[in-house]
Amino acid sequence: MTERINMTEKLIKHTQPDCHYLLTNPFEWETGNDLHDLMKRFDKKGYTYWVWYVPGDKSANYDINFYQPQVEGSFVLAAVEKKAKAKR
Repeated sequence: MTERINMTEKLIKHTQPDCHYLLTNPFEWETGNDLHDLMKRFDKKGYTYWVWYVPGDKSANYDINFYQPQVEGSFVLAAVEKKAKAKR
């Protein structure tokens, strides 16, 4: 999965340099230009999350409804499912 994300990120940056990523989970969201860094942080949280491609600069103001950016041209790159940890 990470290899596909790497290839997708390179392709997007090559064709659309003015974009950013939005990662959302049921409790929070975060934007940035470094997809690897964002995914590392969200992996540590332990919740399923969605990776969005969003055209435009990350400092732009836009709404997020039901974990989705309200920006024309946005699309999901990945849904990363995290399994619930068993209680001991």
